[in-house]
Amino acid sequence: MTDSLDLDHKTALKEPVMFETIDLPNGLRVEFYDYSRKLAGDRWLVGLLVKIPIRVTRQDFQGFGDPDELFEKFVSSNGDKILFQLKKERNFIDEREKDEVFSQLLDNLKKHTLSYMGHRDFSSGVKRQKIKEFTERLDWWQ
Repeated sequence: MTDSLDLDHKTALKEPVMFETIDLPNGLRVEFYDYSRKLAGDRWLVGLLVKIPIRVTRQDFQGFGDPDELFEKFVSSNGDKILFQLKKERNFIDEREKDEVFSQLLDNLKKHTLSYMGHRDFSSGVKRQKIKEFTERLDWWQ
């Protein structure tokens, strides 16, 4: 009995596994991760995580107060990349259906969001939003 509990515990703590990447027309790379895990008995959390690392440059901070100072603070705090993430998940899925559910999540995401993520203005919009959030946090803490 203890062995099966330990196995389930280890399964629940596993890291997401990257299984595919797609290069988009705008130069970004989409990384697909599976973070599905067993919940209880034959029930699963089926999880799909999408990550898109986006490099920031000093130029991205134009129009935000003192762009050079803000860029330095941002890079010092976050590094030179912003990570866009999107999660899709379904809870309490029968073990016999988990692969099919995962495939449906992946197919729907590819069908409906890859063109959005591949748009030429996608990265600039994400960067603007993240920089705005960062400046709001700075203002709040000062």
